[in-house]
Amino acid sequence: MPRLKKEAPSQDPIEQDFLDAIDRLRDGEPKNKQLKVRKAKGTLKVNVANVALEAGHSRTLIALETGCRYPRVRELIKQAKTGHSRLPTTLNEVIARLRAENAELRVQLNTHKAAVLAHFNARDKAENEAARERAAASRLRKEIAESVKVVVIASREA
Repeated sequence: MPRLKKEAPSQDPIEQDFLDAIDRLRDGEPKNKQLKVRKAKGTLKVNVANVALEAGHSRTLIALETGCRYPRVRELIKQAKTGHSRLPTTLNEVIARLRAENAELRVQLNTHKAAVLAHFNARDKAENEAARERAAASRLRKEIAESVKVVVIASREA
C-alpha cells in the first residue's frame, strides 16, 4: 500500500525553516543556545516565540491571528500545543483513529439512549399516576353528589 505524504513540500525556504524548527522542538533537540538552556531546565515548549527563535526569523511572520504569512506553520504550532499529532500517515492509522472515534460515539449513543429511556419511563409513570388520580377524584365527586341529603335542623328558638 502506498503511504500518504506527511505534508505538501514547502515552496518557501523561510517556511521550511519554521517547519524544521518545529520538528527539532518536538524532538527536544533545539540548536539555539537559549532554547538549549530551557531544555536543560525542562521548560522547553513548542510555541510561536520558541519556533521563531529556533528558526531564526521574526515571530510576527507566524504570530498574527489574521493575515498570518505562514498559516500552515501556525496550525502545526497549535496542534503541537494541544498535543494533537499531525494527520495520520498510513491507512492503518486512519482506520485505527476512525475505529476509536466510532467506539466513542457508540458509548455516547448508549448513554443517550439510557437517558431517553429513563425519561420515557418517568413520564409514563407520571401519566399513569395522573390518570389514577383523575379517576379517584371523579369517583369522589360522584359519591359526594349521590350522598348529599338536605337535612333541616330546627332552631331552638322556634
